[in-house]
Amino acid sequence: MKKVNKKRISLTLTVLMAMSILITACGGNNGNNVNSEANANAGKTGKNPAAEEKLKITMWSQFADPNSKDGGFVGFYKALKATQAKFPNVEIEHVGVGGESYKTKVKAASAANELPDIFYTWGGGFSEPFIAGNRILSIDDLAKDGTLDQIVPGTTDNFIFDSKLYGLPINIATAQMYVNKELFEQAGAKIPETWDELVAAIEALKAKGIQPIALGAKDRWPAMQWNAILAIRMAGVDAVNAALTKTGSFDTAEFTEAAAKYKQLIDADSFGKHFVGTSYDDATNMFLSGKAAMMFMGAWVNGQIEDDNSLVKGKVVPIKFPTIPGGKGNADEWFGGSGETFVLNADLKNKERIWEVYKFFIETMSKEVFLAGSGSSAWKVDVGDTSQMNPLALQIGELSSSATGFSYWWDQMLNGNDTESMFGSLMKFVAGKTTPEDYTKELQSKVNQGQ
Repeated sequence: MKKVNKKRISLTLTVLMAMSILITACGGNNGNNVNSEANANAGKTGKNPAAEEKLKITMWSQFADPNSKDGGFVGFYKALKATQAKFPNVEIEHVGVGGESYKTKVKAASAANELPDIFYTWGGGFSEPFIAGNRILSIDDLAKDGTLDQIVPGTTDNFIFDSKLYGLPINIATAQMYVNKELFEQAGAKIPETWDELVAAIEALKAKGIQPIALGAKDRWPAMQWNAILAIRMAGVDAVNAALTKTGSFDTAEFTEAAAKYKQLIDADSFGKHFVGTSYDDATNMFLSGKAAMMFMGAWVNGQIEDDNSLVKGKVVPIKFPTIPGGKGNADEWFGGSGETFVLNADLKNKERIWEVYKFFIETMSKEVFLAGSGSSAWKVDVGDTSQMNPLALQIGELSSSATGFSYWWDQMLNGNDTESMFGSLMKFVAGKTTPEDYTKELQSKVNQGQ
């Protein structure tokens, strides 16, 4: 099944805020004034929402820890609370499962046709098997109520399959390099804008006994992020997206050179000697405790970095990933985009009523995730006062304001079997068991056979 309507997403925080102001001026719904809204709806339908019969909705997500400082978690639980307040006659029974266990859970539930009413998923290849198995409800008809007019153009692309829409976007996520300014100053290193400057900084940091980069490859996807951004810099987002959607090849000179650059960093102990056995949590804690100078990661870590108890609060700046001489990509091409959503069960009962709950929840989560400092909102909502917002989120918004293209997370763009094949080849490579040339050839033969 081929996904259509692929577009580049280019979003500026300034434009988003301007949209927010316009919508507010025109009376856009930001979820406030519940009573007046309920009365208005009652006038239209002849029903009083407060008198509606009780409805139970089951929901699954990867947001297992309500106390997490991660911006995605913060946004989710605030949205859940707001939705429960908005719809007092609706009981939302939420089950949160963390990490890779969540993916296993939803795949098993799909196979047994035991999915909940609403569940968290990713666009691209991860959701494709659910759609092929008729497990997810197409929302095209439901969204004809004007909902799509409230969404930033292009942010639904990864949720469209065979010209049908299956989910609403939450946020626009980006991965960027986080730099500990204090450690760079101790090493006398320049914050890098180019590959050569990055290599020089790594050597300067090592000379001072500072681990240059925190990377938890044990969980696989952090290692994939480095492969992805290096491929974007060498081949460009169009070539990377083509390979991920099976219209292009991984076995090219640019992908091979990207792998060679990755090997150069590994051989230089840029990630430490034991990064293959280091978990994401341990690597993140290493950066948060000031024991590593850089980390390439998604904006969901902004809240942890700027937490009041953080040892690196105020010491970190986000930067665009350095450019590579001779590469076809540029500094304004980003690893990220809009790819996280919640979807509705294809066998849903009371779908019109649940749709109202669903879209309010998604819109509210989009706003709250943005305010929590984890990506830009994919909705044209009034986000309110941003003066107390996470400074890293505002800086990232400014950095990405000139974005010319995005390539989303590889493990989500590929389908289940291809994702596992990609991870298997990648982990052999980062462990030093294959060469850059053999790695890209293997990746192509396993993931994109016939291309």
